[in-house]
Amino acid sequence: MLILFRFFLEIIRILICMAIFLVVTGPVVTLFFPEQAPGEGIFLAHAALFLLLLVYYRNRLQQSSWFPSKHNHPLSRMATALLSFSAATCFFAAIYMTYLQ
Repeated sequence: MLILFRFFLEIIRILICMAIFLVVTGPVVTLFFPEQAPGEGIFLAHAALFLLLLVYYRNRLQQSSWFPSKHNHPLSRMATALLSFSAATCFFAAIYMTYLQ
């Protein structure tokens, strides 16, 4: 029963982290990417920020979680590099779609 309670605490922690992250980065993204057409560049910018949040969570926040497990380990260097490169690609694609097109 304690493991199930810790699991729900960790899910709530993830949702709160995502909500705070979106509240903080949402206005910043809309400041730099004015919405010309619904979901054009803003979606890619949010996807890039979400990928960076995923990398940060897996590499830092999950290590101090309420749900201890032997399977909680950081992402490999290759996975971190791939996700960071994907985030950069999404961000530059958003810039291209918004300003350079």
